[in-house]
Amino acid sequence: MIRKMTGRVGARGLAVLAAAPLLGAAQLPAAHADGPGPSGGKGQHGHKDGHHAKAEGHAKGEGHAKPHKRPVKHRKPSRSVRLHTSGPGKTLIPGRTYDWPFAVTAKGPGKAGPAVFRATLPKSLEFVSGRRDCAAGGWTVECDLGAVSPGETVAGMIRAKVSRSAKPDEVLRIPAAVTWRSKRAAADFPVARVARTADLVVSKTAPATARAGSPIPYAMKVRNRGPATAENVFVHASGPVRLLAGNVACIPEDTGFVCGVGSLRPGETRTLRFKVMPAGNVRAGKVLRYRSRVTSSTMDLNPRNNTASVRTRLTAEKAPSKKAPSKKAPSKKSPSKASPSKQKKAGSKKHAPKHPSKKA
Repeated sequence: MIRKMTGRVGARGLAVLAAAPLLGAAQLPAAHADGPGPSGGKGQHGHKDGHHAKAEGHAKGEGHAKPHKRPVKHRKPSRSVRLHTSGPGKTLIPGRTYDWPFAVTAKGPGKAGPAVFRATLPKSLEFVSGRRDCAAGGWTVECDLGAVSPGETVAGMIRAKVSRSAKPDEVLRIPAAVTWRSKRAAADFPVARVARTADLVVSKTAPATARAGSPIPYAMKVRNRGPATAENVFVHASGPVRLLAGNVACIPEDTGFVCGVGSLRPGETRTLRFKVMPAGNVRAGKVLRYRSRVTSSTMDLNPRNNTASVRTRLTAEKAPSKKAPSKKAPSKKSPSKASPSKQKKAGSKKHAPKHPSKKA
């Protein structure tokens, strides 16, 4: 039984083998694509070529997923501190007090830590007070801001006075810095300048009395005490008067007149002289009040001494004197001979002979 079966199988095997070439021929293209060619001598080379193709495909990223990037480690935020400053303005007036605000902001992890603020004042500024426990040592101002937590902002302020001896146009710079948990930040306050200021003083002289209807002379002095030059200086005069003669720079106004002085350097004085005529309603027995005021385009620190007033009492007009007729001295006449007729008359009166008495 077994042999018969084997024989049958062998017969069928022969049939299969006989047909194998035909089947193999039909499958050659597929076998060539996966392995060696029909000669079979290049199988290893074909294997290597397949690796090269795969390498090229890998290089081009075809058919393979991109490699995963290494996870980036997040850095911890570092500690830092910031300082913000502001100023009172660009122009500061000597003798006045101003405020310089500031703010400190702490950043980073960790606990609260002490913060200290420091600033250096110029010599033209004098420390007055401060907010947040501030004190001055010389020209350095130090403020203890206390414990500041991360993310917290602490505000402060220093107050200082501008010296009266500060020079006009002087630049004022205040450098500042803050420290917090070994971190430091610096920032200057906004730059400011000293204003140009002057102190004008006017004085005036006039006679105590004057006759009504007569011109009244005046003398006026304008002085600049500084510290800066006074520009565009004018003197305004007001009163019931009319300008007659005086400085060529004086012109009439509605209630008086105005005189141009020009510029006055520190310590310079200028004198104006002129005459005025009282108005018609200012009669004898009244007091004429005459006021003057000085102005300038430069800021004046003391306006209280910018005006001056004088008073003049008017007396009665002098009556014209009547001239008495001059008495002529009698002229001495030389003796002259009397006319004969007069002599006769005289003789008839004085020397007429007496009539002889008639005899009875």
